[in-house]
Amino acid sequence: MGLRQICATRGSVLNSEFGLRSSFALRLSIFGLGLAICLAPTLVYAQAQTELKPPPPLPPEEGRKVAKQLIANLLTQKPTANATNTGFLIIRDKKRQLRQVPVQIEVVATATNFLSVYRTADGGPEGMELTVVHPDDRPNAYEVRQPPDAAQGKRLAGAQLLTPFAGSDFWATDLGLEFLHWPQQRVMKKEMRHSVFCDVLESIDPQPLPGGYARVVSWIGANHPDETVVVHADAYDARGKLLKEFDPKKLEKVNGAWQLQEMEMRNIQTGSKTAFQFKLTEE
Repeated sequence: MGLRQICATRGSVLNSEFGLRSSFALRLSIFGLGLAICLAPTLVYAQAQTELKPPPPLPPEEGRKVAKQLIANLLTQKPTANATNTGFLIIRDKKRQLRQVPVQIEVVATATNFLSVYRTADGGPEGMELTVVHPDDRPNAYEVRQPPDAAQGKRLAGAQLLTPFAGSDFWATDLGLEFLHWPQQRVMKKEMRHSVFCDVLESIDPQPLPGGYARVVSWIGANHPDETVVVHADAYDARGKLLKEFDPKKLEKVNGAWQLQEMEMRNIQTGSKTAFQFKLTEE
């Protein structure tokens, strides 16, 4: 029985074979980067006061304490109801050829947990369904079905977390914001990014996956703990070379609230780029 079947038949995303418990929630206001990004969640961009000079870097020990609280705020944000949205992946490969992939994004909330499901709308050669389960205080669980209607899913682990979703620049690990679960975290400094006053978080994986990220630097803005969002992220490989850049690109005001309309992932080393566009929903 796959993760999707567990949720459908039992109203829960937990299963003893995975050892998952409790609830994790992340307002993917930018990676999806599980996730209310999947829902094109509301982004609240606070207006910071102008400063004559930037604040000094945080001492390492203080930076680790600030990072712990910051990540806790991110991981306690969760949807309170099920929701479904649609959108498109606009993929420009390293040969600069464009293609568009229709996508459905579903969020399932239970009393104990929360999962996000990314599903291509067609059955082409790269058609797939990726489910990300977000437990509390531990890494995510991932399952892929290819094609999307396959009877049995396959759990992803290790280097398989670098699986591109539908051939895009968004890997499974990106859509799960896996870097927030790495063992080494510290806030290096505070600075403005995209007109938002941010904590600059450095996340380090001491045992990076081959071809994956060893270090991620993310700019995380917060109006208050319930409105904490990633506004930019740079991911580096094991050689210290910039590998990917992530940015939310378009915001639109719907019924008085700002919603994310598009996010973009750029692979600096291959020259490919993917825009993830969402259909905005009115309440």
